[in-house]
Amino acid sequence: MSRWVPMALTALACVTVSVLVQPVDGKKNNDREQFPGPPKGFATCRDGIDRGELETVEYDSAKVGGKRRARIYTPPGYTKDSTYPVLYLLHGIGGVENEWARAGAPDLIRNNLHADRKIMPMIVV
Repeated sequence: MSRWVPMALTALACVTVSVLVQPVDGKKNNDREQFPGPPKGFATCRDGIDRGELETVEYDSAKVGGKRRARIYTPPGYTKDSTYPVLYLLHGIGGVENEWARAGAPDLIRNNLHADRKIMPMIVV
């Protein structure tokens, strides 16, 4: 199976879900249950917790015929001797490798969730 198949299936699922949650008559219904907002301080830098590292790496890309860059977050306590799940955060068209780090604070959110033991250690690219 191509490595692109899981990403294509994910994109298809996102489109399908967004279509399914639309009102049948096309009218907006404000009585619907809304998703709750994030917990207060979820993306705030907290003192006294272990932190992962967010760094920029450069790699050769045969597809574009040159160097590319990516941001990689490794969890607190990361070692090369262990295996970790990997989450790929993709920016939109016209974005660059800094989009998530600039607008989404993935390192702060992951550090806080890790400190609260709400997620497993993983690598985020």
